[in-house]
Amino acid sequence: MLCVSVWVALAPAIAAQYALAIIGLIALSRRDMSGAAYVVWNIVILLVFFAGSIAFLVYNRVRPRPKADDTSNGEQTDGEENR
Repeated sequence: MLCVSVWVALAPAIAAQYALAIIGLIALSRRDMSGAAYVVWNIVILLVFFAGSIAFLVYNRVRPRPKADDTSNGEQTDGEENR
């Protein structure tokens, strides 16, 4: 039987990992990436405690998502032709 003091020390670490993984997975879901890269990051975030989530959040900050251009909604601007 584990001593209560072990759980008192372990519970905050488990809760922090859970919260950090949720934040990482939310950030991952907002990125547009290939299926293979998505699966690899998902596994890293969930299985590599703390370091996986932190690595993805740093990657997400260093390599921001590409910004959509103004014509991405399908409308044509003056001078553009259908191709």
